[in-house]
Amino acid sequence: MTRATTLTRALAQHIPFNEAQYLAVKQLHLDMLTERRDLEILLNGASAAERDSRLAMAQMRYENGLADLLRPQQLLAYQALRTNFTAHRLK
Repeated sequence: MTRATTLTRALAQHIPFNEAQYLAVKQLHLDMLTERRDLEILLNGASAAERDSRLAMAQMRYENGLADLLRPQQLLAYQALRTNFTAHRLK
């Protein structure tokens, strides 16, 4: 729960949410973190390709869920944030 709150607050610093969105995004983060933990347990000993594939599907569900919650301008801000974050990590 603490990690979901931290992720939501960090995202809210860049994308202004209304209260309903904040709560929905927090729940989405909680669901995503729970799913990732469950997958790590389930896929213990699985091939790297299978782990990557299942984690990518989980990430896609998260991205789609977030896209469903955000208004168009918020979604653009999220995509820009994600692009900048990815570019920063690659440097």
